Amino acid sequence: MKTLRIKNILIPTDFSKTGLLAVEHAAFMARLHKANLYLFHSIELLETPYSIYNSGVILRTAEVEHSAVITLKDLSAKIYKEFGVKVKTICTWGKAAYEIVQVVKDNDIDIVIMGTHGTKGFNEVFIGSNAYKTVTLCPCPVITVQTHAKKLGFTNIVLPLDNSLHSREKVDYTISLAKNYAAKIHIVGLVDKARETNIDKFKIKLESVKKAIEKAGLAYDLKIVKGDNLANSAIKYSKKVKADLIVVLTNHESKLNGIFLDAFSKQVVNHSRVPVMSIKPEERKYELISLAASNPF
Repeated sequence: MKTLRIKNILIPTDFSKTGLLAVEHAAFMARLHKANLYLFHSIELLETPYSIYNSGVILRTAEVEHSAVITLKDLSAKIYKEFGVKVKTICTWGKAAYEIVQVVKDNDIDIVIMGTHGTKGFNEVFIGSNAYKTVTLCPCPVITVQTHAKKLGFTNIVLPLDNSLHSREKVDYTISLAKNYAAKIHIVGLVDKARETNIDKFKIKLESVKKAIEKAGLAYDLKIVKGDNLANSAIKYSKKVKADLIVVLTNHESKLNGIFLDAFSKQVVNHSRVPVMSIKPEERKYELISLAASNPF
């Protein structure tokens, strides 16, 4: 089983209310795992409305960077005071998503925790949020947090599964995280009403997931849900069981099945009121699955 090692945690922050909430989630996790915490801010040429900088004043480069560095240091001091966790601060210039990926690679980061404001309408379909860009590009798991996620830690984790070929890595990560928090796993089998085929085969797959969770000694339950929009179904189910985390896969799904499953992960990240852990499968596994999908016989 592939376990989720948590030794180095990265918090990208824009200093917004949502970003600061993500800091609390990350600091709580760092204290629990005795992990190293990296607090990161990327200064972009076009700042967001949530910026710490006065948008009506054009500051010199040195002044902008100094302001960001001071804010990072103040925030790191607050984290240490409240959680007893020491923090390394990093400030760079550039597009946030790309800078985050570089910091992840340079510092052997195991997981990223960041805030997202979500998006709607045209932006959601064609551009996507900055957080979603990070989720798509980042090689390690990313937990995204919206303003509603006040509770720290995880006690109820939703594991959405469909009838595709590539769930094992998501299952293993979920089990690993649930062990760390002594959390209950809520398996939700998602069935698209318009493509309801091989239901018996799907049930066998769900049974194998149940056995893996039982072997790990974790509490769980299982529900099969049919719907027209599987992302909405997963989010509604998470509300029903009072979940505090949903686990999804990214990238890999869109390569195999087109926009449908890519839209699933994007919708969940943008619209879930509870944190979402997005996992990017290993490239080697993708290649094997892609080959199997293109040669079913």
